[in-house]
Amino acid sequence: QLCINLTNERLQQFFNHHMFILEQEEYKKEGIVWQFIDFGLDLEESIDLMEKPMGILPMLDEECVFPKATDMTYKDKVLAQHNKKHPKFSVPSMKEVKGMEHPPHFNIHHYAGVVGYNVEDWLTKNADPLNENCLDLFRKSAMPFMATLFEDCVPAGPKDRKKTFQTMAMMHRKSLNALMAMLNSKQWYQRRVRATPNPRRPLKNNCN
Repeated sequence: QLCINLTNERLQQFFNHHMFILEQEEYKKEGIVWQFIDFGLDLEESIDLMEKPMGILPMLDEECVFPKATDMTYKDKVLAQHNKKHPKFSVPSMKEVKGMEHPPHFNIHHYAGVVGYNVEDWLTKNADPLNENCLDLFRKSAMPFMATLFEDCVPAGPKDRKKTFQTMAMMHRKSLNALMAMLNSKQWYQRRVRATPNPRRPLKNNCN
């Protein structure tokens, strides 16, 4: 869910930045007095909280490397790093989580609203190691689509495992960065659609 919300934030930032910048450029062309505003910066703090160094995801990746790390040691480090120190980070009160079976350990104030996160099983899910026999089976699948999906997932030897180890968060951010680089490489245009007059007269049916 955190990876999905990070993606949403990045795409919303891209949309805000391009849509409103293009609109403000139209204001300049039309001679409208306007103070330029970069709406894309509205999401920068929450994005940094999730993906910058010492952010939520990099700290999770780091914790996955330590043999004795647990979900709770990760939670404690995140709270120590961000609680009452970051404007987009908060900890729910006891009253807010009372009666919940899996209460959130912390909140992130996203562009669309506040979302609570419970970190149980995060380290296991983030490491998510695929069995090498399964990888080999998928790559040799008789289904072309399945084989294509796993053709780059070559099982690493014992010496290479530490070098090639990538968490789910790492792979997601890599894929997301590639998507954003592709979007930013494009030339975006804004098209305005104006409704044509549609005269309505008594006893006249406009439906074909």
